Amino acid sequence: MNRLRILATIALVLTTVTAGQATVFSGRLGVSSYVWERSEVDSTDTRHVQNVGTASLRLARIGGRDIEVSTSLRGRYDLRNAGDNLDDYHVYSLQCRWRDLAQVVDLTVGRHFVSWPVSPVSIDGASLSVHPGHGFALSGYAGVSVPDDGRLRVQTAAEGQALGVQLGYRARAVGSMSVFFAQHDRARLYGTFAVDNLAYRTLGLDWRRPVARFGSLYGQFTYEMPTQRMSRLHLSARWQASPNVALNGQFRYRRPDLPYNSIFWVFGDARYYDWRLRTNIRLNDVWSVTAGGAYVDLVAGHVLRYDLGATHRYFNLTLHAQSGRTGSTFGVSGEAQYPISHRWTLHGGSRFDSYELIEDQADANTATAWWAGARWDWVPQSTLELEAQLVTQDLNTERLFAGDKSDVRLLARISWWFFRRLDGMEQTRLP
Repeated sequence: MNRLRILATIALVLTTVTAGQATVFSGRLGVSSYVWERSEVDSTDTRHVQNVGTASLRLARIGGRDIEVSTSLRGRYDLRNAGDNLDDYHVYSLQCRWRDLAQVVDLTVGRHFVSWPVSPVSIDGASLSVHPGHGFALSGYAGVSVPDDGRLRVQTAAEGQALGVQLGYRARAVGSMSVFFAQHDRARLYGTFAVDNLAYRTLGLDWRRPVARFGSLYGQFTYEMPTQRMSRLHLSARWQASPNVALNGQFRYRRPDLPYNSIFWVFGDARYYDWRLRTNIRLNDVWSVTAGGAYVDLVAGHVLRYDLGATHRYFNLTLHAQSGRTGSTFGVSGEAQYPISHRWTLHGGSRFDSYELIEDQADANTATAWWAGARWDWVPQSTLELEAQLVTQDLNTERLFAGDKSDVRLLARISWWFFRRLDGMEQTRLP
């Protein structure tokens, strides 16, 4: 029996033995059906009736302690089962977490996502965080990589593994700072040739600091040891000019996030810089506007991007444009949502884009999307959503492509959530 099945058995036992104590059982279940059309790579059309079920379950405060067992998963079944849209399931998490163990340790075991600011990863293994006090924190993780298909099986260390260590410090003078090391291995085979399993070996720094009467500062730096180069530099500042006006500026340097043992290195390496500026203005209790721009410096040219948006309590409207080396785009989109009663909410929107795939293209392509739907809170703790969509595109560069047409799509989704104390008290609705 593999480790994930052992963990599931432990969860079942804990559910039994903790009934009657201050244990909390909560979760969200959802089922959706999506009727749509797909253009395959061979320029043929396939039609689908895709049904998706999701579940997020959490058993917390086990035995009156800060221990929890949780899982998040998705299953997909296509009634037409055509093209490459095959039926599958994905287990995103199946974990047991114990917080404040000995008042200084948080421990997580099982399949889970380690959400570090840099080098986040999903593992079948363990992660922990130690808080000894005085502003210091030490965390780390080790385990095998989650299969790409997300199935409920544990890979071997030879197929893929990951480990990381992070040291953090927080103080008023320096803000929050952490340095980290991470290494990810992934088996890779090209034809009959196996290559080095090393995918990433990264050193990095992450820092953020609030500044009184100004706003905040943020910085991030990563260095890839196998290639001996800086792979990422991010600097940003947020200025809160007034309670209703904020200005954000960013500088970013990036290189492609390619695994060290990837064949894509044969196509060469590239880097880019970009500078971004954005302002957000709150006009009153119901209106706000935002405007932004970016200049991206590529190896073979540059790209300019702009956007302007307005948001109301019930709707929003956005204009965006791009020009430069990667072609040009102009688009407008809007969406509205209005509650007509305490149980019914109507929503709808549209989007139009005119774009050129390459610079100075003779004829622009166009794409539009329209959608409208309703949400019904038909019983407490449950919702039913219905939506109709119309998608069209006119591909002047590829007129023979099967996707050069329109199609209508339908979506239906039902969700149910619950929150129950296992000490005999009545069920309580989630906030």
